Amino acid sequence: MKRIAMFVAAFAVMPAHAEEQEALSLRLDDIVVTGGLTPLPAAALGRSLSVVTAEEIEAKGIVYAADALRALPGIAVSRTGAPGGVTTIRIRGAENTHTQVFIDGVKAASPDNLTFDFSGLLASDIERIEVLRGPQSALFGANAIGGVISIVTKRAKAPGFTTSGSAEVGTDGSWGGDVAGRWRGERAGLALSVARRETGGFDVSGTPGGEDDGDENLTLSLAGDFDATENLRFGGTLRYINRTSEFDQFNFAAPNRAGLLTDADLEGERKEIYGSVFGEGETFGGRARHRLTLGYTEVRDEQFDTGAKTNETKGSRRQARFQTTFALDAANVDAADHTITAAVDYEREAFRNTDPALVFDPSQLILQTREQWSGAAEYRGRFLDAVDVQLGLRHDLNDDFRDRTTWSASASWLLPNQTTRLHGSIGTGAQNPTLIDQFGFFPGSFVGNPNLKPETSFGWDVGVEQTFWGGRAAVDVTYFQDRLKDEIVSQFDPVTFLSTSVNQAGTSKRRGVEIAGRVEPAGGLTLGLTYTFLDAEEPNGDVEVRRPRHDLGLEASYRFAEDRALIAVGINHVAGLNDFDFTAPFVAGSQIAFEDRTVVNLSLSYAVTEQVEVYGRVSNLFDEEYQEVDGFDAEGRVAFLGLRARF
Repeated sequence: MKRIAMFVAAFAVMPAHAEEQEALSLRLDDIVVTGGLTPLPAAALGRSLSVVTAEEIEAKGIVYAADALRALPGIAVSRTGAPGGVTTIRIRGAENTHTQVFIDGVKAASPDNLTFDFSGLLASDIERIEVLRGPQSALFGANAIGGVISIVTKRAKAPGFTTSGSAEVGTDGSWGGDVAGRWRGERAGLALSVARRETGGFDVSGTPGGEDDGDENLTLSLAGDFDATENLRFGGTLRYINRTSEFDQFNFAAPNRAGLLTDADLEGERKEIYGSVFGEGETFGGRARHRLTLGYTEVRDEQFDTGAKTNETKGSRRQARFQTTFALDAANVDAADHTITAAVDYEREAFRNTDPALVFDPSQLILQTREQWSGAAEYRGRFLDAVDVQLGLRHDLNDDFRDRTTWSASASWLLPNQTTRLHGSIGTGAQNPTLIDQFGFFPGSFVGNPNLKPETSFGWDVGVEQTFWGGRAAVDVTYFQDRLKDEIVSQFDPVTFLSTSVNQAGTSKRRGVEIAGRVEPAGGLTLGLTYTFLDAEEPNGDVEVRRPRHDLGLEASYRFAEDRALIAVGINHVAGLNDFDFTAPFVAGSQIAFEDRTVVNLSLSYAVTEQVEVYGRVSNLFDEEYQEVDGFDAEGRVAFLGLRARF
């Protein structure tokens, strides 16, 4: 902690610019894509929200989107070792399957296990990340018990054609680069980007003489739109990720902790496709707005052991939505204080093993599918130019499970002093079993359970956002509670050595406090703080694993040399983090407690010209030794140097 104090003190005494300070932007005028069935201003949103912008990602030198999420309240990140290792996100203590992830409006979770592996999501073409916390199933469907993460990629911001690119190298043998071209005309727009990264990594197992575990990633992104008429617009998006990851052997029930992971020549190859097309139009002179969206997700996985293929699978998701928004009190939707939106959703998920030579039972090759139809409605109202209300209702029609109805309500109230905003939300959530939970696919080790029930949740939060010092400082404090029933867990039979999924009896309880603060005390200097206290318990009272009880983030950035130079420091302190104990003799539910950790990251940049900038960063500056998943050492100190340009 002395290192933290030294950095904070160093930034506190930096000289101020002589010019008058600009007010700190709270982004209350920003349009939030994920706020509801249609975009809305952030100030009108009663739900708990965080936004990360492209400017912040660039200033911190962030390469992987998961590292941008670490600094947000209510977020727990678990990575198996080095960048490129499996990376999962948990919101407010919920499971990783409880987070609905969208990339340009397309559901991105893998269809087989309903989780999104953030290890393959590069940040170079991300315009903004929106995180909505708390149960969101009423608006975004099943699998949004914990919250929603929406990734929006970059588009041209002004008419004309722009290009950009960057390249960097790291001391761990990593290198990467990206190029992009974006164009906006009078009636159309197009954006194309290509990113390539090879991570040298390190030997996560720590085996003497062991090989480094690296990762290769190629990401292509394409988006376009076209105004066919004044009231009719078409567009689409496409994202393709091709990556290869090296990993070591995990040894269940190893005799000691050092033996949990041993060096091995294991490799995984993954190809991901996310695509969508849409059409949008208006009728009744703009009083009604309609949108039809078709989306597609495909994930192909192959695994190899010393070059020999050991597994090959394919999962896919087709989705469609038609929605209509109607202005209740104005001639068009944009001018209305009261609107109602109705939507109809269709979704089909499928998964199978695809190589007959790699299965032990013909049943593993059967294509398993399931479908769901849903109807949703949302009312939005603004009263007295100060109070905004949202009401949501959704009914899911499942072909394999009991149908579910979920609801939500939220409100935001800007007090007459214009510096205090109260916000709160309440709602229910639902989580369907995964295809693997339901069908198994791996009869030699995991047996499916077709009798599973969906998980259900109830949650609420209340908070206050306060600005100070003429808008140069702001803090938001939120208290939340969630209850989860029928949680789906894996049950291991020590006699047959088989696992299966079951609905756990009882209620999992989660409560906590989220704090986010930001201040500009002097010209060019910005300080930020986030803190999360989380009390997450299993029905039997055990602590939920891989969710820290205390998570503190401190940030400081300083612009100088006529705003051409930037130095930024990020500090993350985590305490009260547990994981399951997989060493022998294995006892179901037994846990270990990790030591508290403090990780410091440093980034610097300098604009050589208006178009060219050099930058550098040091990850894990003080070479902290820690783990986020038992057995997997995190990466030590690594330095990077890069160059970016825009024209």
